[in-house]
Amino acid sequence: MRITDSEPVFSIGSAARKLQIAIPTLRLYEKEGLICPMRTSTHRRLYSLNDLRIVETAQHLIHEDGLNFAGIRRLMAFLPCWKIRGCEPNLYPACKVPCATDSPCWSSGLALWRKCDGDCQTCPVYKMASQIGDLSILDLISA
Repeated sequence: MRITDSEPVFSIGSAARKLQIAIPTLRLYEKEGLICPMRTSTHRRLYSLNDLRIVETAQHLIHEDGLNFAGIRRLMAFLPCWKIRGCEPNLYPACKVPCATDSPCWSSGLALWRKCDGDCQTCPVYKMASQIGDLSILDLISA
């Protein structure tokens, strides 16, 4: 059986070991709004391969490119959700997800994205977040 990239299967300890970081660091990435792990009915965090890739991308942006959490959130906020999701322009005004903010849609404490379209693990915008380090600003503008 193959695990899909968006299937939340790693406990916080397993995820931290795979990433070679401390558990509190992983919690910090969540608190800062960079990742959105699934929560079980008992509130335990479960991470997907995509969550782990987002953390790796964020680590690269911090250590190699000199960005801080606010800079990464701002960069992720530029992900063109309307383009990725294929929204019709007439639907933009009614969208519950704030666009063009300082943070990606999933980082809101109100979980606005979940009200809009389900959980983060299946969200095409969230899945693309792990590739944000590969996108140039021209890619984002032309999207």
